[in-house]
Amino acid sequence: SSHFGRSRLGSAQYPAPVHRARRFQEAMGDVTDCCVLVCGGGNAAQVVTGLLATRYKTIAVSFFADEAAKWEQALGRDSMELTVEGAAVSKIVSKPAKITNDPSVAKEADVIILAVPSFAHGEYFEKFAPHMKKGTIVGVMPARSGGDILFASKLGEKAKDMIFVGFETLPWACRFSEWGRKATILGTKGSILAAVTPPAKTPKAFSVLQGLLGVFPNCTYSPNNLGVSLRNPGAVIHPGVMYGRW
Repeated sequence: SSHFGRSRLGSAQYPAPVHRARRFQEAMGDVTDCCVLVCGGGNAAQVVTGLLATRYKTIAVSFFADEAAKWEQALGRDSMELTVEGAAVSKIVSKPAKITNDPSVAKEADVIILAVPSFAHGEYFEKFAPHMKKGTIVGVMPARSGGDILFASKLGEKAKDMIFVGFETLPWACRFSEWGRKATILGTKGSILAAVTPPAKTPKAFSVLQGLLGVFPNCTYSPNNLGVSLRNPGAVIHPGVMYGRW
């Protein structure tokens, strides 16, 4: 009845639909988007960029020579094409928001993912440092030995306001098939170990990064980045691979 509508639906206890909508919007917050910087231009970086750009604002950053300009030219106005072998959805098409060598884009980032060799990590940390906002999650794939120490040394006092996540390895076996345009995920690991500095930020970091990666690989908790450093598989496997080539 009209009386019921006035006394109950329009009351503070039972707000009108418009009031419910406003309260719902307030509960959701103002921002539900995520900006991700993907660092590098090789196999892993192109795969990460292709995956994340399907849903989030993804900016590809490379400081290596003129790689960013070459990638931008190679892609042009087209989208990237990612093939996922053995998956029900085997073809993913997406386009990064930007491909650049400008470190100031770090001011936009909620998450920064480094998918570059460890010798390049210091350059990215140093160039991003002046621009990074408080609470930025920095995921390093893989962190190798001492990744967290290098991060702290390059950011100085600012490091305590950031969240560093060291991954033991890359999540995928992958290769680009046409550089800057097409790449293939040959296989996805079931799980990858990761450690967070500071440890208190582990729940936040894991929830965000697992959301970006998807169901697999599963981000498996490692107590600290010292453990990631000491278990560094690259230090064991890569010398053996090189020895085999001799």
